[in-house]
Order: sequence, then C-alpha cells, then structure tokens
Amino acid sequence: MAVSIACVSGKGGVGKTTTCSSLAGARAERGRRVLAVDMDPQSNLTSSFGLNPYELDRGVGTLLASDSATVRECALRTEWNDLFVLPATPDLSAVEDELPSSINRELRLRDGLLRGDGVNGYDFILFDTPPNFGYHTVSVLAAADYLLIPVQMSGFAIKGLKEVLRTVQSARQRLNPELRVLGLVPTFVSMRTRFSRDMLDGLREIPNLHVFDATVKLTVKLQETALAGVPVTEYAPSSDAAKAYRQLADEIVARVT
Repeated sequence: MAVSIACVSGKGGVGKTTTCSSLAGARAERGRRVLAVDMDPQSNLTSSFGLNPYELDRGVGTLLASDSATVRECALRTEWNDLFVLPATPDLSAVEDELPSSINRELRLRDGLLRGDGVNGYDFILFDTPPNFGYHTVSVLAAADYLLIPVQMSGFAIKGLKEVLRTVQSARQRLNPELRVLGLVPTFVSMRTRFSRDMLDGLREIPNLHVFDATVKLTVKLQETALAGVPVTEYAPSSDAAKAYRQLADEIVARVT
C-alpha cells in the first residue's frame, strides 16, 4: 500500500513545497512510483514539475468536485520516470464554495483518492498544502498517514509549530485518528550562525517530536529549481540540497517501514 505524507506548515516561505517536490524526486530516482498532490491553489508544486497550471483542464479540483472522477483520470505523468502529479489549477480556490454543504466535505479528497483504482500502484503519495489551516489543508490531514513539518530557522518557528500541532490534534479527533506526526525538517539552516544552532538544539529538546538529522541549508540552488520547474535532485543532483533531501527521504523510509 502507498505511504501518504503531508507537508504542512502554518506559514509560507518555510520550504514546504520545495521539500515536497524534492522528496518526490528523491524517491522516484530510486525507482519508487510517486504521486505528488498539489492542494495549494497557488499551484507552486504543479509549477515545480514544469507544468503550467493555466493550461490544464483537470487536476485535484476535479477529483474534489466530482463523485466519479478518479486519480487515473486526473493525475499527469511528469517527464521524470515514476513521478506523477495530481496538479492544482486556478479553479481550486473556488472548489470549496461549490461543494454541497455537508459535514463530510473534508473527506472528499480521501474518498476521491480511493475511488476506482485509487492510488494502487503508487509507493508514495506526497501532499503539498497551503500556508494556512483552511479547507484544503484539513482535507489533506483527513487523507494522509503521516505529517511532515518543515521548520524554518526563524523566531516565528515555534509559534507556527504550535499552530500545526493544534490543528493536527483537532484533525485526529474529528477526521483521521490514525494521523501521525513523522517529524520536523529544519530548513534554511545556516550553521555559521549561533541562532540556527540554538534553534536546532531547541527543536531537539521538544518532547515526543522527532527532528530529522537531514537539514536543508540556505542555498540559491533551491530558488533556481523553482524557477526552472525541475526538482533539485534533477536540476543539481550533486548539490548539498539534493544530498540533504536524499538523506531525508532515506530517514523517512526508515521511520515508516
């Protein structure tokens, strides 16, 4: 069965989308069949695989709005072997308003992923989410097995982390009791600064939260990959960033298998 992992953070600019696309690239290059699901109306994950969301006529919004659409119909093959994307298109932001009023609206993503052949044949599903805790993020929390939390080395990190954990607890109680926090991914780390070192030490002292050894350092390569529409594991395969995400992917596999 596919292992599904959601990248979630309550604020933007923490490397959430980059983490999602890089992990997808790291697993696909190892021959694992990966489905990347873009649940952010900004469509950044979709663009990170070289797709133009304004040219697409179907995507995850189709899956949410329809009672019959399937992943096979809505997902697209990328140019990289074993890497597929369920893209976000500009109309994703309007989907919530168009859905019937129902207490089960947050389960439509989960139900859509299971419809038809569902996600059979995939080894990993990676969800990207908006930088908030609205409908799209909650829908992902209802569908995922695990939660991955990128944490930027900034003074707002701990506050944002508390909001994520509060939302996770609510999702467990209402929608998905099996949801588990996989761990924290330190991003934009500069080991030359005492602040980053102190932040890392502080994160590792938080009880009952795993902090991955892989750390994503500040580098222009990650900004370049976003503009190029190519995962960093393909754009700069020998870079420190690519190595960090391969290490992170290996650490994740060790924790979920």
